[in-house]
Amino acid sequence: REVYGSARNIDINGSPIERSEQERIRYYFYPTWRSQLLNLCGFAGLCVFCIVGSYYIPYVVIPGKLFSFYGKTVMLHLPVLILFPGFMLGRILVNIYDAKFIIDESGVEAQIGLVSFNLRQPRLRWEDIRGSEPQQTLWERLLGIGSVLVGSAMTQDVEIVMSGVANPRAIQLLIQGERDRRLKEMRAPGNNREYRVNAVMSD
Repeated sequence: REVYGSARNIDINGSPIERSEQERIRYYFYPTWRSQLLNLCGFAGLCVFCIVGSYYIPYVVIPGKLFSFYGKTVMLHLPVLILFPGFMLGRILVNIYDAKFIIDESGVEAQIGLVSFNLRQPRLRWEDIRGSEPQQTLWERLLGIGSVLVGSAMTQDVEIVMSGVANPRAIQLLIQGERDRRLKEMRAPGNNREYRVNAVMSD
């Protein structure tokens, strides 16, 4: 069952690892609309420019016959300047829905390029995660958004960047808690061998 990874939903549904034997839960995250605030302001400005420019600038509105009805002709006027706010709106939608981040009982996954030509799906299992770190600028702290950097224990590099997500601190705490919970299960007597066998079979 996929659940949007808001702080409230995380508090209600709890740990994916603890609930894996009852009902598998996958928390998913998208970049928020707040992360596109500057682009949204640009879109609003371009809409105003399109309206004003279509009124004052000649030859930017293309008239055309739409249809005729009982001797009356209905004309369609197409403002060429609408391409500018349309392009900005498309850019905003791509920035939001081009990436999806998933946290479940097996690890953290990023799906990058969902509406692009190239799709990348980096995934880190809990035992391969070195740590996670929230990253926020002053502006992002005011908006309650930011990025979460997830590092790999194998390469010592940042493998997954969850950018533009809401409440990055809650996501970082969720990742750290699930990682610590998995490592505790691995160190428990009698569970180490069983977990390794399951990990190999899942690969």
